[in-house]
Amino acid sequence: MEIKELDLETRNKIYSHTKSILRKYQKGIITGKLTADKFAQNILCDEYICNLLSQDLIHQEDFQTSYIDYINTLINIQNENLSISRKSKKEKKKIDPPSISQKIKLKNILQDGGYELVIPIQYLNSNDMDSIIEYIETGNIDLGNERIYNYIQKNNFN
Repeated sequence: MEIKELDLETRNKIYSHTKSILRKYQKGIITGKLTADKFAQNILCDEYICNLLSQDLIHQEDFQTSYIDYINTLINIQNENLSISRKSKKEKKKIDPPSISQKIKLKNILQDGGYELVIPIQYLNSNDMDSIIEYIETGNIDLGNERIYNYIQKNNFN
């Protein structure tokens, strides 16, 4: 079994835990001293992950390989975000907000799907909105983008 085959709630928990550990070791990641292999070995031995997943799954080679790839994806996203952040500080560029049509589409899809936003819409960027729309339409969330799972919830009215 691979990480992408896990249910979204479990993936979200793994994402949150892995992301918090990656943030702690940002400097080592940037320098290249810490690799995804080392992270995977340490995180898969972590008590939190052991309580979340079965030991059989943790020791499967396919799962370990997919988790290493997942960590590499998260590292690449983190490095890309840092690079963009540094560039925008130097160039003093403001990130463009999502378009009005995108906001309207999101609101309509949320309403039609029986969902509501948990966070204010002004905190969402264009990519977040596209990801939420894709999740509601398909039920899928791209690997490394599990945070959007926490951005919406089912309405109690439907």
